[in-house]
Amino acid sequence: MNSKKFWIGVVATFFVYGILQFVIHGWMLRNMYDATAHLWKEQAVMQSRFYGHLLADFLFALLFCFIYVKGYEPPKAGVAQGIRYGLYMGLFVQLPMTFTYFAVFNAPGSLLVWWLIYGLLTYIICGGILGAIYKPKAATS
Repeated sequence: MNSKKFWIGVVATFFVYGILQFVIHGWMLRNMYDATAHLWKEQAVMQSRFYGHLLADFLFALLFCFIYVKGYEPPKAGVAQGIRYGLYMGLFVQLPMTFTYFAVFNAPGSLLVWWLIYGLLTYIICGGILGAIYKPKAATS
């Protein structure tokens, strides 16, 4: 494992994932969250536990990169492989989670669908970036 690329991948994934989470949940889905405010903890409580979000984002980045590094195929490495990886991981995590949320949350179906779509896109984007970081150097003649 290339430690330098691994940690660059972890840091890049951590920041990209965090930014996407902020844009998606703090901006794009804001109206849906406001309409379902009764389902969530109060803002002050969520803000006081923000460290939990940061820890979760870091653990995601660390494990996402670790699994990629352990299974990537150098001859196929690059953005396309990263995108495929992101799609597979997104389906692996987000699809079952959506059905679980359907079973246990009182959230509207439209919110569940957006969680699924945005979740898949987030994994695909993070995978593409990781694939770009792990792209092999071009052979020189």
